[in-house]
Amino acid sequence: MGELALENYTYEDYLAIDKITPESERYELIFGEIYMMSGASRVHQNVVLNIAFLFKQLQKSANCSTVIAPFDIKLTCDEHINVVQPDVMLFCEDEKLPCLVCEVLSPSTAKRDKSVKKELYECFGIQNYLIVDPLNKYVDKFVLQDKKLSYEKCYGIDEKIYLECLDAEIEVESFFE
Repeated sequence: MGELALENYTYEDYLAIDKITPESERYELIFGEIYMMSGASRVHQNVVLNIAFLFKQLQKSANCSTVIAPFDIKLTCDEHINVVQPDVMLFCEDEKLPCLVCEVLSPSTAKRDKSVKKELYECFGIQNYLIVDPLNKYVDKFVLQDKKLSYEKCYGIDEKIYLECLDAEIEVESFFE
């Protein structure tokens, strides 16, 4: 099942829809559009679990906490109240604003993860944004600089990636084991 985009919705519309939607159905509100989300593949979920496990091992020394989807975060940007469920989030100094967000690509979410979600995370000031490709086994890293998420690099499976929030270097390969 692909995604279905519904346009020009408010946060109040989102809450009304949430009241009548079964718990098994997930969706996000991004800049007035509602995106229905389909179930994730086993590969996708394995990568999410690997990342969360790595972060969980390192979070204590960095005074952070790791959260995985489904978990709503509410972000206000350009007068829009948005509600998203990133795959993996790392909260450090602020309990409401993640320091780092990871989105694991899937066919139904790749375009959104690379476009409107990146714009939203940039607008809200997320420090690090990782886009993880589970099929091609690479990680695109974006770092907030001058209020813009700037592309740092595409990290391959044989490289290490430095995560500022954790003050740690992690082998990219460990995301995909």
